[in-house]
Amino acid sequence: MSEKDIVKIMDVWESGNKVLIPNTKELFLEITNQVASLFSIGPFYYYVLNFETLNMDVVHHGTREVLGIEPDQFNLQKAFGVLHPEDLARLHEKEAVATDFLLNKIPVEDIPLYKVVYMIRLKHTDGHYKNILHQAKALNISEDGKIQNVLGIHTDVTFLDIPFNHNVSLISNSRPSYHAFKTGDDLNFIVTNFKNLFTQREIEIIVKLSEGENFKEIAEEFFVSPHTINTHKKNILVKSGCKNTPELVAKCIREGVI
Repeated sequence: MSEKDIVKIMDVWESGNKVLIPNTKELFLEITNQVASLFSIGPFYYYVLNFETLNMDVVHHGTREVLGIEPDQFNLQKAFGVLHPEDLARLHEKEAVATDFLLNKIPVEDIPLYKVVYMIRLKHTDGHYKNILHQAKALNISEDGKIQNVLGIHTDVTFLDIPFNHNVSLISNSRPSYHAFKTGDDLNFIVTNFKNLFTQREIEIIVKLSEGENFKEIAEEFFVSPHTINTHKKNILVKSGCKNTPELVAKCIREGVI
């Protein structure tokens, strides 16, 4: 683990998001609501990171399944320790993108409306790296307009065989969503309208496909024929530009469709 890389991450948080006037808001209900709102396909765990103390106030027991780590042993240093070296070296860039966007590009009141999405690789205790979908959303804004508590959800998406990159997505259901490509010096925020390509029924079918259901099972739930579901899927693939279901699901997760 490179201490220099960790210092870079801490510098991003310290310079851009130092909490000076904490908010004493009770977060239990907020955590419950937000966990339900962040889509997770496959094994996952969540945590609440306190930026005032840099401690994890809450860690979900799913760390056992995803990483082989007990929740009471999972903290910021442990997370850095199991992060792939290449990802650790690039993490400060991703966090700089998120911090700049949330604190400088949008109004303070819009911060909780966005989730930050990117990919990382974390090492299980069995020695294998897992492809992890990282989703993070502000739970609590300090009195001085900084992000005080953030909810993070890590979902194991290794089985989806998602092409790995270091791009960052900034997704909202009620505000424009953006993709930040080429983290680093050549940063560009690009508005994405990918979700608008699909009808509500098509989105429902994509969700079912992401949960591993087949045409027959989906057809029974929607009271239509398997042929109708197959036709929907073909149309969805054409609209999305994807070649198969895993690619479709991966793209829809990254683009905030599901």
